[in-house]
Amino acid sequence: MSLPRIAMPARLSDADGADARVGLANAIFDDVAALVRAEGLDVVVVRGTDLASFDGLVLPGGGDIDPARYGGDASAPCYDVNPAQDDLDLEIAAAAVAAGIPILGVCRGLQVLNVAFGGTLVEDLPGGHVPASDGCGGLEWTWHPVAVAPDSRLAGELPGETVSVASGHHQAIRDLGEGLVATAVADDGVIEAVEHPDLPIVAVQWHPEAEGTPYELASAPFAAFADLVRERSASLFRG
Repeated sequence: MSLPRIAMPARLSDADGADARVGLANAIFDDVAALVRAEGLDVVVVRGTDLASFDGLVLPGGGDIDPARYGGDASAPCYDVNPAQDDLDLEIAAAAVAAGIPILGVCRGLQVLNVAFGGTLVEDLPGGHVPASDGCGGLEWTWHPVAVAPDSRLAGELPGETVSVASGHHQAIRDLGEGLVATAVADDGVIEAVEHPDLPIVAVQWHPEAEGTPYELASAPFAAFADLVRERSASLFRG
Protein backbone atom coordinates (compact mmCIF):
# COMPACT_ATOMS: atom_id res chain seq x y z
CA MET A 1 0.00 0.00 0.00
CA SER A 2 1.47 3.37 -1.00
CA LEU A 3 2.04 6.10 1.56
CA PRO A 4 -0.07 9.28 1.49
CA ARG A 5 1.63 11.86 -0.74
CA ILE A 6 2.35 15.24 0.80
CA ALA A 7 3.39 18.26 -1.28
CA MET A 8 5.99 20.72 0.04
CA PRO A 9 6.67 23.82 -2.09
CA ALA A 10 10.37 24.31 -2.83
CA ARG A 11 12.33 27.20 -1.33
CA LEU A 12 13.30 29.48 -4.20
CA SER A 13 15.81 31.83 -2.53
CA ASP A 14 19.57 31.38 -2.71
CA ALA A 15 21.04 30.59 0.72
CA ASP A 16 24.41 32.11 -0.27
CA GLY A 17 23.19 35.67 0.31
CA ALA A 18 24.26 38.01 3.09
CA ASP A 19 21.29 37.35 5.40
CA ALA A 20 21.91 34.31 7.60
CA ARG A 21 18.15 33.82 8.05
CA VAL A 22 17.82 32.67 4.45
CA GLY A 23 20.41 29.98 4.99
CA LEU A 24 18.72 28.90 8.22
CA ALA A 25 15.31 28.62 6.54
CA ASN A 26 16.73 26.55 3.69
CA ALA A 27 18.71 24.33 6.07
CA ILE A 28 15.68 23.39 8.17
CA PHE A 29 13.55 22.58 5.12
CA ASP A 30 14.88 19.01 5.18
CA ASP A 31 14.25 18.77 8.93
CA VAL A 32 10.58 19.62 8.40
CA ALA A 33 10.36 17.00 5.65
CA ALA A 34 11.94 14.41 7.97
CA LEU A 35 9.30 15.03 10.64
CA VAL A 36 6.55 14.61 8.03
CA ARG A 37 8.09 11.32 6.90
CA ALA A 38 8.36 10.15 10.52
CA GLU A 39 4.54 10.14 10.58
CA GLY A 40 4.41 7.61 7.74
CA LEU A 41 3.81 10.14 4.98
CA ASP A 42 5.66 10.58 1.69
CA VAL A 43 7.05 14.06 0.94
CA VAL A 44 7.31 15.39 -2.60
CA VAL A 45 8.98 18.78 -3.18
CA VAL A 46 7.00 20.68 -5.82
CA ARG A 47 7.39 23.86 -7.86
CA GLY A 48 3.86 23.96 -9.21
CA THR A 49 0.35 24.06 -7.77
CA ASP A 50 -1.28 20.95 -9.22
CA LEU A 51 -2.36 18.90 -6.19
CA ALA A 52 -4.51 16.36 -8.00
CA SER A 53 -2.40 13.41 -6.83
CA PHE A 54 -1.66 14.65 -3.30
CA ASP A 55 -3.19 13.91 0.09
CA GLY A 56 -1.88 16.94 1.97
CA LEU A 57 0.24 20.08 1.87
CA VAL A 58 3.00 21.31 4.19
CA LEU A 59 3.96 24.99 4.02
CA PRO A 60 7.45 25.37 5.55
CA GLY A 61 9.44 28.36 6.79
CA GLY A 62 11.20 31.00 4.75
CA GLY A 63 11.50 34.74 4.20
CA ASP A 64 8.94 37.50 4.58
CA ILE A 65 5.77 37.82 2.55
CA ASP A 66 5.63 41.04 0.55
CA PRO A 67 3.57 43.49 2.67
CA ALA A 68 1.73 44.51 -0.51
CA ARG A 69 0.03 41.10 -0.38
CA TYR A 70 -1.90 42.13 2.74
CA GLY A 71 -1.98 45.92 2.50
CA GLY A 72 0.98 46.33 4.87
CA ASP A 73 3.80 48.87 5.15
CA ALA A 74 6.07 48.53 2.12
CA SER A 75 8.84 50.45 3.93
CA ALA A 76 9.05 47.98 6.83
CA PRO A 77 12.36 46.15 7.36
CA CYS A 78 11.48 42.89 5.62
CA TYR A 79 13.98 40.29 4.40
CA ASP A 80 14.12 37.88 1.49
CA VAL A 81 10.92 39.15 -0.11
CA ASN A 82 10.59 36.87 -3.12
CA PRO A 83 7.59 37.40 -5.44
CA ALA A 84 7.98 33.95 -6.99
CA GLN A 85 7.94 32.33 -3.54
CA ASP A 86 4.87 34.32 -2.54
CA ASP A 87 3.13 33.28 -5.77
CA LEU A 88 3.96 29.61 -5.24
CA ASP A 89 3.05 29.44 -1.55
CA LEU A 90 -0.17 31.46 -1.75
CA GLU A 91 -1.40 29.75 -4.91
CA ILE A 92 -0.67 26.25 -3.64
CA ALA A 93 -2.39 27.08 -0.35
CA ALA A 94 -5.47 28.20 -2.28
CA ALA A 95 -5.34 25.02 -4.37
CA ALA A 96 -5.19 22.87 -1.23
CA VAL A 97 -8.16 24.66 0.32
CA ALA A 98 -10.13 24.24 -2.91
CA ALA A 99 -9.26 20.53 -3.02
CA GLY A 100 -10.14 20.02 0.64
CA ILE A 101 -6.81 18.41 1.50
CA PRO A 102 -5.18 18.92 4.93
CA ILE A 103 -2.62 21.70 5.37
CA LEU A 104 0.16 22.12 7.93
CA GLY A 105 1.92 25.49 8.19
CA VAL A 106 5.23 26.08 9.98
CA CYS A 107 6.46 29.64 10.75
CA ARG A 108 6.18 31.40 7.36
CA GLY A 109 3.65 28.71 6.50
CA LEU A 110 1.33 29.99 9.24
CA GLN A 111 1.73 33.52 7.90
CA VAL A 112 1.01 32.37 4.34
CA LEU A 113 -2.23 30.75 5.52
CA ASN A 114 -3.24 33.85 7.45
CA VAL A 115 -2.69 36.07 4.40
CA ALA A 116 -4.43 33.53 2.15
CA PHE A 117 -7.53 33.84 4.36
CA GLY A 118 -7.46 37.64 4.20
CA GLY A 119 -5.50 38.33 7.38
CA THR A 120 -2.63 40.74 7.99
CA LEU A 121 0.80 40.58 9.61
CA VAL A 122 2.91 42.65 11.97
CA GLU A 123 5.72 43.67 9.60
CA ASP A 124 8.49 43.91 12.22
CA LEU A 125 7.83 42.37 15.61
CA PRO A 126 9.53 43.73 18.76
CA GLY A 127 10.27 41.47 21.68
CA GLY A 128 11.47 37.96 22.33
CA HIS A 129 10.67 36.01 19.19
CA VAL A 130 13.47 36.98 16.80
CA PRO A 131 16.49 34.68 16.35
CA ALA A 132 19.52 35.84 18.33
CA SER A 133 23.14 36.03 17.15
CA ASP A 134 25.44 33.34 18.51
CA GLY A 135 28.39 35.73 18.29
CA CYS A 136 29.96 33.82 15.41
CA GLY A 137 27.82 34.99 12.53
CA GLY A 138 25.17 32.36 13.09
CA LEU A 139 21.72 32.39 14.65
CA GLU A 140 20.23 30.82 17.75
CA TRP A 141 16.59 30.08 18.51
CA THR A 142 14.70 32.13 21.08
CA TRP A 143 12.84 29.91 23.55
CA HIS A 144 9.63 30.97 25.29
CA PRO A 145 6.40 29.45 26.66
CA VAL A 146 3.10 29.29 24.79
CA ALA A 147 -0.34 28.48 26.16
CA VAL A 148 -2.26 26.00 24.01
CA ALA A 149 -6.06 25.91 23.80
CA PRO A 150 -7.15 22.66 25.47
CA ASP A 151 -9.83 21.91 22.86
CA SER A 152 -7.48 22.29 19.88
CA ARG A 153 -6.20 19.55 17.59
CA LEU A 154 -2.69 20.49 18.64
CA ALA A 155 -3.40 20.05 22.36
CA GLY A 156 -4.23 16.40 21.80
CA GLU A 157 -0.63 15.75 20.77
CA LEU A 158 1.18 17.90 23.35
CA PRO A 159 2.39 16.94 26.84
CA GLY A 160 0.65 19.91 28.50
CA GLU A 161 -1.31 23.12 27.98
CA THR A 162 1.85 25.24 28.36
CA VAL A 163 4.98 24.27 26.44
CA SER A 164 8.35 25.89 25.72
CA VAL A 165 8.98 26.42 22.01
CA ALA A 166 11.76 27.67 19.74
CA SER A 167 11.00 30.86 17.83
CA GLY A 168 12.88 32.49 14.99
CA HIS A 169 10.51 35.06 13.48
CA HIS A 170 10.27 38.83 13.37
CA GLN A 171 6.76 38.90 11.94
CA ALA A 172 3.50 37.59 13.35
CA ILE A 173 -0.25 37.65 12.85
CA ARG A 174 -1.86 41.06 13.33
CA ASP A 175 -5.42 40.37 12.16
CA LEU A 176 -6.57 36.78 11.91
CA GLY A 177 -7.68 35.54 8.53
CA GLU A 178 -11.37 34.79 8.06
CA GLY A 179 -12.35 31.55 9.78
CA LEU A 180 -9.01 30.95 11.46
CA VAL A 181 -8.87 30.67 15.25
CA ALA A 182 -5.88 31.16 17.54
CA THR A 183 -5.01 27.95 19.36
CA ALA A 184 -1.73 28.92 21.04
CA VAL A 185 -0.57 32.29 22.35
CA ALA A 186 2.73 33.53 23.82
CA ASP A 187 2.91 35.53 27.05
CA ASP A 188 3.16 38.79 25.07
CA GLY A 189 0.00 38.03 23.10
CA VAL A 190 1.66 36.87 19.88
CA ILE A 191 -0.43 34.18 18.19
CA GLU A 192 1.70 31.04 17.97
CA ALA A 193 -0.73 28.55 16.41
CA VAL A 194 -3.95 28.60 14.41
CA GLU A 195 -6.50 26.09 13.21
CA HIS A 196 -9.69 26.23 11.16
CA PRO A 197 -12.80 24.73 12.78
CA ASP A 198 -14.31 23.64 9.46
CA LEU A 199 -11.25 22.88 7.33
CA PRO A 200 -8.36 20.45 7.93
CA ILE A 201 -5.80 23.14 8.76
CA VAL A 202 -3.27 23.39 11.59
CA ALA A 203 -0.30 25.76 11.73
CA VAL A 204 2.36 26.82 14.23
CA GLN A 205 4.46 29.99 14.30
CA TRP A 206 7.30 28.33 16.19
CA HIS A 207 9.84 25.86 14.84
CA PRO A 208 9.08 22.32 16.05
CA GLU A 209 12.07 21.07 14.04
CA ALA A 210 14.54 23.25 16.00
CA GLU A 211 17.50 21.46 17.54
CA GLY A 212 16.91 20.85 21.23
CA THR A 213 13.14 20.42 20.95
CA PRO A 214 11.95 17.28 22.80
CA TYR A 215 10.66 14.74 20.30
CA GLU A 216 7.13 14.68 21.74
CA LEU A 217 6.90 18.44 21.22
CA ALA A 218 8.67 18.34 17.82
CA SER A 219 6.32 15.69 16.46
CA ALA A 220 3.06 17.17 17.79
CA PRO A 221 2.06 19.41 14.85
CA PHE A 222 3.05 16.72 12.37
CA ALA A 223 1.07 14.06 14.24
CA ALA A 224 -2.00 16.32 14.25
CA PHE A 225 -1.55 16.86 10.52
CA ALA A 226 -1.08 13.13 9.87
CA ASP A 227 -4.34 12.45 11.71
CA LEU A 228 -6.12 14.89 9.40
CA VAL A 229 -4.61 13.20 6.34
CA ARG A 230 -5.72 9.76 7.50
CA GLU A 231 -9.18 10.97 8.51
CA ARG A 232 -9.70 12.38 5.02
CA SER A 233 -8.41 9.20 3.39
CA ALA A 234 -10.75 7.10 5.53
CA SER A 235 -13.73 9.29 4.66
CA LEU A 236 -12.95 9.03 0.94
CA PHE A 237 -12.68 5.24 1.25
CA ARG A 238 -16.03 5.02 3.05
CA GLY A 239 -17.60 7.32 0.45
